[in-house]
Amino acid sequence: MTSGPMWAAIAALQLFAALSILDGMYVHLWRLRLPARPASYREHLWHTARAGLFAPVVAIVFAVPSAGVLLWLGVALAAVDQVLGFLDARDERDSRADLGGLGRGEYVLHLALAGLHTAALALALAARPADAWDRSAPLVMADAPVLAGWLVGPLAGGVAVFALHVALAWRYRPGRTRPMGATA
Repeated sequence: MTSGPMWAAIAALQLFAALSILDGMYVHLWRLRLPARPASYREHLWHTARAGLFAPVVAIVFAVPSAGVLLWLGVALAAVDQVLGFLDARDERDSRADLGGLGRGEYVLHLALAGLHTAALALALAARPADAWDRSAPLVMADAPVLAGWLVGPLAGGVAVFALHVALAWRYRPGRTRPMGATA
């Protein structure tokens, strides 16, 4: 599993994670403050759900030499993440209408992120030996090294970003009563 495709998958994932910080933390949370905008709250919930899936997918598909049912669980979680990505993209037009739509730079960044994410997943899954796909295979391939050491940053960052997204979703939830004089 430490083949060329797996190392390429890890490189694509690392670049995806770095650019995701730029998009998610800087653009979405800091510059646009999406969770605080009622029109963008649902978009923030899509981001929150995707952030919640990031660490499990990275752990199962990239960091651990998963096989059998565990590998299929990772594939299922990655598929759910893809669906959430489509739902997020569908809502962006309405979410950003009062901001003039999605900016050109952010649009290009989203295209790059989608390409890197897809490439990382495809390479990681293609690197699995055929017998790993058998549902009766052991959950972890014993003869393959664990690559978690290369992914500590994305794993820890993914958990932290998810926690921040949940906290912001809670803080800006619709119908929440705000203290007198408080803004957002």
